[in-house]
Amino acid sequence: MNFGWIEIGLFYGVAVAFGLWQYIAMDRKLKRTRAEREAREAATRDSKPDA
Repeated sequence: MNFGWIEIGLFYGVAVAFGLWQYIAMDRKLKRTRAEREAREAATRDSKPDA
């Protein structure tokens, strides 16, 4: 059995898993940030009197 293939598979498996984890974490953070900004803008937009 060639242990090189096992090493390559494990290394790239960890690298891909880490990349997916980072992608999902950033996606969640961006969605949360955008929702907070929209809520903040909606609050300021609702509090302004009509001209």
